[in-house]
Amino acid sequence: MRSAEQQESKGGIWSAGYLPVTLANLTIVAIAAFDGLALVAALPSIADDLGGVALLPWVITAYLATSAVAGITAGPIIDAVGVRRTFRVAGVWFLFASAAAAAAPNMELLVAARALQGIGGGLVISVALTAVGLAYPQRLRARAFAANSMVWGTLGFGGPVITAGLLAVAGWRMIFVVQLPITALALAAGWRTLPSTRDKPQRIVMDFRGITLIVGLVAASLLAVEQMGDRWWLAAAGAAVTIACGAAFWAHSSSAEAPLVARVHITRFPLKRIHVTSGLVLIAGLAADNYLPLYMQTTRGRSASFAAFSVLFLTVGWSSAAFLVSRLLERWREADAILLGSILMIPAVIWAGVGVALTWPIPVIFGAFYVMGAAIGFVSTAGLTLLQASADDSEMGRVNSAHQFIRTIGITYGVAVGGAILLFVVGNQVGDVEVVRDVLGGEDVMTSAATLDAIRDGLVWVLGFSGVAGAGCLAAAMVLWRNTRRLASSTVGMSERSE
Repeated sequence: MRSAEQQESKGGIWSAGYLPVTLANLTIVAIAAFDGLALVAALPSIADDLGGVALLPWVITAYLATSAVAGITAGPIIDAVGVRRTFRVAGVWFLFASAAAAAAPNMELLVAARALQGIGGGLVISVALTAVGLAYPQRLRARAFAANSMVWGTLGFGGPVITAGLLAVAGWRMIFVVQLPITALALAAGWRTLPSTRDKPQRIVMDFRGITLIVGLVAASLLAVEQMGDRWWLAAAGAAVTIACGAAFWAHSSSAEAPLVARVHITRFPLKRIHVTSGLVLIAGLAADNYLPLYMQTTRGRSASFAAFSVLFLTVGWSSAAFLVSRLLERWREADAILLGSILMIPAVIWAGVGVALTWPIPVIFGAFYVMGAAIGFVSTAGLTLLQASADDSEMGRVNSAHQFIRTIGITYGVAVGGAILLFVVGNQVGDVEVVRDVLGGEDVMTSAATLDAIRDGLVWVLGFSGVAGAGCLAAAMVLWRNTRRLASSTVGMSERSE
């Protein structure tokens, strides 16, 4: 009879040995997935109820900004006290912040509540990533990440439907109310089952100077990308402050005794190439995908509901590829899958750009975005698996948090720069970008033929930007693939000589 350890070593993520942590981790992912996918559809209702339309984008941006900062701050905390204790605090924080958002009486307090919610969300996502590296052996990590992606894909289909039902029955506040039982369920599932590297927690040493510099970098960079195409002088000032904060943080990370992120967690092979490929592939895919609904609703004359569902094709492609990678990595190296995904992104972006420019049938354009999503799935899933295989348990929190920060920043910058390019093209061709802002805000407005053509051309230019990001991803992936093969060959050679 085999021992329990032997059975566990041969089991999958749904086997008895791993089932509790799998359920806990997927419930954690569901918190972030539902929030991200449901709230975008509720923005028009929020604006109608609370007013303050000028602050409406900050309902999303405030969450992303604080989530990015909290995510990178989570690394030292997790490595000091463990995943389980960090999640308990983060989950309770997210629970109360969600309740505050649901009760917000005006737009200003809603934005403040969303900023607080982002702190909990960033901590929770870092916990979910680190838990995979600590709870599962290397052979199962890709499957765990694929299961996480399937949660995103499932909520991608169901999220808009659930949101529409909640808005029709109870209004936008119910979006946050529903998050309360989901968060409570995640807390119950993970309270005792998530792994912990520390039986006795160590003292948490916070790098407050490093955190301050990261806050400055995030705030200034968001200002820079938000003002592109509008107030160029302010965008330039924000970019200058961003560069200054980044340089100061880089210098600080080499001299501080316990830096927020050590240089080695960014530059060590293969971590640097993983960070770069994952960040660029997310920029390439999401810069255009976020504005596909605008194109469908205006230039193609589809309903708002149809347009909202257009973003699902990239999500489904991402989830499908993540599942495929979890199987391929039984025979492939992670660098092979990253290279394949990087190669896929180039023709997919060209396909999408030509399809939009020439007004190809909508299913053909959706097919291009599905392949773009598949490219992200290959690069992201294989990258996370290789990242965790290259990290020790003692540094798993900081390595994963650094990577999550780069991913979040990549998504934020991709969406912001894509929007700036789109507005610039529309403004240059028709001299008025307010109609674009009105449609993005959910208003039902009449658009001229010239504006419709400008939105189409704007999306084509955004896809051109996606192509540049995709080319950068491919270049980094080729270097990673080549160096990985060279390292593998030298390791085999050393083993043969030792024998």
